[in-house]
Amino acid sequence: MIKKSIKEIAQMLNAQAFGNIEEMIEGVKIDSREVTSHSLYIPMIGQKVDGHSFVEGIQDHMGATLWQKDHLPYPEKVNYILVDDTLSALQTLAKVYLSQLHCDVIAVTGSNGKTSCKDMLYSIFAQEKKTQKTMGNHNNEIGLPLTILDFDEDIEVGILEMGMENRREIEFLCSIAQPNQAIITTIGSAHMENLGGKYQIAQAKCEIFECMKEDGILYYNKECPEIEQVLSTLNFGNKKAIAFGKGSKICITSDLNIKEDTMEFHCSCFDDKVVVHALGAHQATNALPCIALALDYGLQISSILKGLSSMEMTKMRTQLLSCGKAKILDDSYKSNPESAKAAIDTLMSIPSTCHIAVLADMLDLGENEISLHTSIGEYAKFKQINELICTGPLSKFSAKAYNGQWFETKEECIQVLKPYIHSDCVILVKGSRAMAMDKIVSALLEEAKTC
Repeated sequence: MIKKSIKEIAQMLNAQAFGNIEEMIEGVKIDSREVTSHSLYIPMIGQKVDGHSFVEGIQDHMGATLWQKDHLPYPEKVNYILVDDTLSALQTLAKVYLSQLHCDVIAVTGSNGKTSCKDMLYSIFAQEKKTQKTMGNHNNEIGLPLTILDFDEDIEVGILEMGMENRREIEFLCSIAQPNQAIITTIGSAHMENLGGKYQIAQAKCEIFECMKEDGILYYNKECPEIEQVLSTLNFGNKKAIAFGKGSKICITSDLNIKEDTMEFHCSCFDDKVVVHALGAHQATNALPCIALALDYGLQISSILKGLSSMEMTKMRTQLLSCGKAKILDDSYKSNPESAKAAIDTLMSIPSTCHIAVLADMLDLGENEISLHTSIGEYAKFKQINELICTGPLSKFSAKAYNGQWFETKEECIQVLKPYIHSDCVILVKGSRAMAMDKIVSALLEEAKTC
């Protein structure tokens, strides 16, 4: 993490510091509950809460705070740095700090799979290099700077996930991170409501290519034609764009072999069998750019194979959990039409006598939200899952298309699902984050403990 004196941080921000400016700071916090005696607290100003209001209560437990100039009176009995805007200062501090580090930055974006891809890259590169990554979902204008400021001074490779909802957001994140290399995993229907269509989403994602360093390499999914359409309009300069997936030179060359919570396959990059500690054809595709990028970087094949076979997935992303006699495929972090279909495919690839999908609403889909939810019910029926259980107003259309069950509350879903944990079955749980489907997972796991 960042370790600087208050004076040095003020210089990085071109700002004025007050108090004991020689005191050393270790780490940055925006949550007053997480502050330690050496933390730099950065008060964020939200719609309902202003972080400045917590400074008085934690002034004896922190190293220093940033303070926005328009907040009067200025604090007393505390070390502080005066800035025009605390959010901008956080971002500037991260940009300057990263420029002082001697590390390569790999950025990952995409409608689906960016977190999994980030986890794979981290596990691979950590075999040979001092590597750090975005933790959780810290992939926006606040989370990304916090991730960078958590980097150690001897870091060699930083893996940064970049999320977006609108145009120019990826561009802004890249202005802070300045990636050497990047991956675009997929172009899906997420954020259709904001951007209008897949081509417009691809334009927003391809900002990562436009803003890379001049000798950077982008790895992009060949199965998403919108990416190539956008790339054809851009000036490459000294940058390169390399495709992966079906129809490209970097592809899967065998069937997937599913074994409990891992899968095996061969790819075009080398002759060795690849074992990935994840499930689903989409996760095998996610592994391709990670393999190619690592090879181009000069990592050993043995390191790549070990990294993929031992990787730890971020929770709530196609995570297979034991629950009594059953298994839960926890993919509850988010959902959109493409990822929902991929999750159903993954569900059906897991050997079991019974396959159940528990689905909630997919949000931010725009004017086609009803037809898209209907299509998921039809897809579940086509894939011959044994039972579809839905909750949420839009998922009623999925249930109707399948002729499945729909419930108004998650509690009702939980009651229906409880008997299944005593049998050989796999239960997929998926929905947009706002639907909080992880509560169903937690409830079933808790119920299994009492059996």
